[in-house]
Parts: sequence; structure tokens; C-alpha cells
Amino acid sequence: MAPSGGGGLAPGLTARIDSPSSQMDRGAALSLVNAYRATRGTSALLADPALDAQAAQVASQYARSGTPPSVPQGARAMRLSAGYETFAETFSGWRNSPADADVLALSSARRAGLAVVYDQTSAYGTHWVLVLGE
Repeated sequence: MAPSGGGGLAPGLTARIDSPSSQMDRGAALSLVNAYRATRGTSALLADPALDAQAAQVASQYARSGTPPSVPQGARAMRLSAGYETFAETFSGWRNSPADADVLALSSARRAGLAVVYDQTSAYGTHWVLVLGE
């Protein structure tokens, strides 16, 4: 987790994803997940562009349908979230849910893909996906 100059979270973690042109800072997000994994004694995840693409497809499907999608074929695990406007909020939700926190710290996961889709016509607006692979 890279602090900003003011001692808070990195700007990429608190950037609002509330328009179709908003972009997430995948590096900052993965760093936060990896900092949490370190507190749980699990190794850091590596960014995987193929899993990023898979996560983006899942996030788009989730935003369009409003129904939580299944874990993609070949993925080890997946976490979903909807309605939070920043990755920091999304991560806090996952970290504070015992089931989600256990997935974040899954020891068999080695790679990760992250994506977010904003859809103003959906009930939740912002849809986040973390896909974990071996």
C-alpha cells in the first residue's frame, strides 16, 4: 500500500469510478491486496493481463445483467462488489467479510486480474471484479 504525501491512501485507491471514462489504478489496487495478503502470511499476487481481460468481461456482464456471474473457467476464485465508487471502499468491504477476506488470502492463488465497469443504467452503477488464478 503506497501512502500519498499526506499519509493517507494512494490517490489511485480513492479515485471515484463514477463515469464511463473513469479508470482504476490496477497497480495501486493490487498493492493494497498484496499488503493485506502479507498480513495473512500469503505470497504476493502477480498482475496478469489475461486475468484482467477476464475480469473486465465479467464486470461488463455483471453491470449489464445485475446478476452475479459465475467464476470464469480456469480461475481459482473470484470476488465481486457493486455500488462502491472507489477501490478503497471495495477492498474494505472484502476485507471486513470473513468469506471474502479468506479468498483475498487464498494461498493457492498466484496471479490476479482486476476490473471495474461503471454503468449509469444499472442499479449499482459501479461493478468491481477480482479474478484469482494459480
